[in-house]
Amino acid sequence: MSRLKLPPYQRKKNSGGNLFRKSCPPSYLLPFSEMTSVPSTNIPNLPVGCVPLDNQVAGHTFQAGEIGILRENDGTILKPAAKPLCGAREIKFYETLLDATDPSLVALRDLVPEYRGTQKLFVGDRYVDFMKLVDATDGMLEPCIMDVKIGARTWDPLATEEKRAAEEQKYLACKKALGLCIPGFQVYHLGTGRIKRYSKDYGKKLNEKTVRDALRIFLNADSGLCRALLVQLLSGLWAIQKWARTQKTLRLYSSSVLLVYDARRLRSSLQSKRKISAPTGTPPTPPTAECNGSPTPFNWTVTPTPDPIQSYQKIQRSHSTQNNYDEDLKEIRDKYTFMLHRMCAMEKKEWATVKMIDFAHAFPADEDSPDTNYLFGIENLVKMFEDFLKECE
Repeated sequence: MSRLKLPPYQRKKNSGGNLFRKSCPPSYLLPFSEMTSVPSTNIPNLPVGCVPLDNQVAGHTFQAGEIGILRENDGTILKPAAKPLCGAREIKFYETLLDATDPSLVALRDLVPEYRGTQKLFVGDRYVDFMKLVDATDGMLEPCIMDVKIGARTWDPLATEEKRAAEEQKYLACKKALGLCIPGFQVYHLGTGRIKRYSKDYGKKLNEKTVRDALRIFLNADSGLCRALLVQLLSGLWAIQKWARTQKTLRLYSSSVLLVYDARRLRSSLQSKRKISAPTGTPPTPPTAECNGSPTPFNWTVTPTPDPIQSYQKIQRSHSTQNNYDEDLKEIRDKYTFMLHRMCAMEKKEWATVKMIDFAHAFPADEDSPDTNYLFGIENLVKMFEDFLKECE
């Protein structure tokens, strides 16, 4: 394949850096102009076996003296606890979850990345404490990642007046209307295979309407939404929503949910759907699945499954608990969970997931009530994905 020429503004932007990829990507994977690189002069001396996380979409990276997230080859990432107070608070959060007996904390343990302790490493010219977490994108060939910060208020009780004022002005339109904002995301475009990254500068321009456009870009919805992808992401979002509605233990500020899926699997899923949906006449050639090393034809006999659409249409009348919303949502969630398990049993593995991340500003609750600030944001995020699902159906 001949090397694709980049426009002049992009050649200038990327001329002095590298993309932190484990190997040099083919020319068709070269990034669009939204993707930025870090000059090699900003990379400190790193421990053996560690490389900068090449798909980090938000937070501190290796720029201007900052230390970013590292990736190890065992499927884990190393998040620096660079700021003493915030780092110690986040480490304590994960350590508390390990031995928690409180039901809300036990439930939360399944919603966050698996924590594997801390590690002190010499980076640049000093020792840094890192939290070792399982990488949500491990095994994905074309990971699409979106960081969604939850909550209209992102400053914690210990923030200074200057910090509060600064936080109040960030992502103002989205946070005020929806209780969430998008600091960054990356997506592999299905048509071209190219990766596009959208930074916080893009996220700051979003409002209540255009944030849906950003979600559509992330979901690769140029030619329509994928029901299988939405089911998998909603499965995780519903679990977080259920936890947020009932927990009275924590107050989370500036915490995020990480939406992740593999564009390679999405492409494969859509191609399979097109084959199965071929016009009547000659039946399509059945796909094969690996079974103990030998290809085995799929059984085309489909066992009827509960149809959740009628239940889903019932809850469209309102998004309020006054109309038995909880009962109706539980009914559809249970049925979609069944469908998710059935779908993933056929495809061998889920290829989309949602995790709660960033707990440097997690505080114990000072009153016996849910965290309304966090709940406001997660409810609106779930509602947007439910609307996408309704549109998809």
